[in-house]
Amino acid sequence: MIASMGAVGLGSFGSSNSRPAELVDEELTPEPSPDRLVFDGPLPVIDAARPHIATITTDQGDIEIELAADAPQAINSFAFLAGAGFYDGQVFYYVSKELGAVAGDPTCTADNERTCSGVGGPGYSLPLEESKGLHKQWAVVAPFVTEGGQDVHGSQFRILYKDDPRLDGKETVFGEVVKGQDILDGCMNVAVKVAVSHPAEFIVIDIRQPMQAAN
Repeated sequence: MIASMGAVGLGSFGSSNSRPAELVDEELTPEPSPDRLVFDGPLPVIDAARPHIATITTDQGDIEIELAADAPQAINSFAFLAGAGFYDGQVFYYVSKELGAVAGDPTCTADNERTCSGVGGPGYSLPLEESKGLHKQWAVVAPFVTEGGQDVHGSQFRILYKDDPRLDGKETVFGEVVKGQDILDGCMNVAVKVAVSHPAEFIVIDIRQPMQAAN
């Protein structure tokens, strides 16, 4: 099975009359460095105080993530990188019931142009945020850079398959999957492991420009 992800868009939720909204300023989505993978840091592209849903479109259906307003730096970084095309063509480079489904390493792509390291990032890290979210099943977290440290990855994220309270307060929980859990369950049947080359079957992530919540 190959679950190809077409796009992630951000929009407001809770109102059927909400309209698509523009980024705060389209000029704030900068050109990346020459290798397309490294930035100095995320610029503000969404109003993190407003509720947002991130929709990951796959060829198996949509995965929707409710983003946590109490983790503003993590969700802004996610939106910033998505808008810059950072996630385009990446893969869930590791999937396990214990650790979760992990993505966000720019060296881990469907075309295997680079050696998947499992430690790649956007060139910056983020401070650990004291979000209220817990490490429960279907939580979306920004993992720590080093165990016991106060920084989390700027781009990598993982979706939990089961509760893991031992990591509460050690990583930033910035969202929760509210739709598409069956798709993630199906990913458990795909032979995905961090390695020099990816197995023949993999999960592809292609995230496009997000949108700010409507007024």
